[in-house]
Amino acid sequence: MKRGAFLLAMALVAGLAAFAITHHRMASSLPDEMTWLRNEFALSAEQTTAIDKLNAAYEPVCADHCRRIAQARKQLQALQADPQASAAGRAAAEKDWQALCEQCTTATRVHLEAVAAQMSPDQGKRYLDLVGPKLTRRDPGKPFGLK
Repeated sequence: MKRGAFLLAMALVAGLAAFAITHHRMASSLPDEMTWLRNEFALSAEQTTAIDKLNAAYEPVCADHCRRIAQARKQLQALQADPQASAAGRAAAEKDWQALCEQCTTATRVHLEAVAAQMSPDQGKRYLDLVGPKLTRRDPGKPFGLK
C-alpha cells in the first residue's frame, strides 16, 4: 500500500513538473501582441510606431469602458438576485448594460479601423477580416486579444 501511494505521489509530482515546464516555455516563446502584429502584417517601423501610438491613446478609453461595463454588470446581477427589485429597475439596468456594451463595441471597431488604416490596403483588409469576427463574438469588458 505504501509503495502504491509513493508511486502515485511521484506520478503527480512528475505531472505537475511537466505542466509547469511546458507552461513556462510556451509563455516565454510567445511574442507580445505588437510583435505579432508587426510580423503578421509586415509593418514598417513607421506603421508600427503609428499603431503603438493609437493603442496607447486607446488604452485609457478601453479601461474606462471595462470599468463601466463591470460596474453595470455588477449592478444588474445584484438586481437580478434581489427578489425585492422591481422589474422596471432590472430592465433599466439591463438596458444600461447593453448600451455600455454597444458603446464599447463601437469604439473598439473605430479603433481597429484606425489601426487597419495604418497598414497597406491589403494588409488592413486582412487585419479587419481577422479581428472583425472576434469583435462580434467577444464579451465586452474582457480583454480583446488578437493572437
